[in-house]
Amino acid sequence: MHELSHNHINCGDCVRCENKAGWIAVFTNFLLAVFKLIVGVLSGSKAVIADSMYSIKDFLTSLIVLIGIQVSGKPADENHPYGHGKIEFVAIFMISLLVITGTIFLLIHSIKDIWLVYQGGNIHPPKFIAFWAAVISVLANYKLYTYLECVGTWRKSPAMLANAKHNHSDAISSIFVACAIVGTRFGLYFLDPLVAVIETIDLIRLSIIMLNDSLRGMMDSSVSPPVVNEIKRTASLVPGVKKISGVVARKMGQGIWIDMVIKVEHNKTLDEGHRIGRRLETTLKKKFEVISGINLSIEPNVLS
Repeated sequence: MHELSHNHINCGDCVRCENKAGWIAVFTNFLLAVFKLIVGVLSGSKAVIADSMYSIKDFLTSLIVLIGIQVSGKPADENHPYGHGKIEFVAIFMISLLVITGTIFLLIHSIKDIWLVYQGGNIHPPKFIAFWAAVISVLANYKLYTYLECVGTWRKSPAMLANAKHNHSDAISSIFVACAIVGTRFGLYFLDPLVAVIETIDLIRLSIIMLNDSLRGMMDSSVSPPVVNEIKRTASLVPGVKKISGVVARKMGQGIWIDMVIKVEHNKTLDEGHRIGRRLETTLKKKFEVISGINLSIEPNVLS
């Protein structure tokens, strides 16, 4: 993409990038995860193994986001009257538990290696191939970050921009891994397990955040007040709407569900009220692309 976030040329390229960006993120993160895990095991570098877990997390989350967008985008049916939005939160909840379990296991072994060095024991330094794996990870993650950020900005996709941010963090993490491997060449053998400890603690922190977000999503957490206020302001500008007497917005997968009560002139007919309601729904969905459904009640504005 060629500075598409700053101007609207080459729109065809934008559409093509948008359609394939999700799968590119999935496959790139998968290849990075497998590559770093294999190199980490063969080289004996716990830092590279920990770094591979970042890519495993990114692979799983990008896959869930991709599938979740498709599934949650399905219309409501008889068995799921409110749609399929929560499937993404359930999947992220399971991924968070899986990542936390794996990182705790690696954290314990890395701490043991640091303690062994502190006690004067010997550990085998990682082979230098681990350094080149870290360099490749830096380049690949940064390239993927710039690509996803461009597509996410064009698409105005919070999920895509979040994935881009994750890959940017992974690139920085891989820089520290590369530095640690170089340090072991100078006898600083503790650097490799130390970086692994830092990475695993950070992974646990990120997984807990994901776990908390997924729980909030499954429990229908409310949308932030600024977003609700913007919804009210937009609705109040629709012709025919005299008053907004109630708005409740909750998260539903990547989108939000809105329950709203509006008041119209008391002398409006039923058909006129319905037309105002349809106009309101069209306006809100055009303004907020993340809206997955609106439950609208229309009442007469009776003067007291």
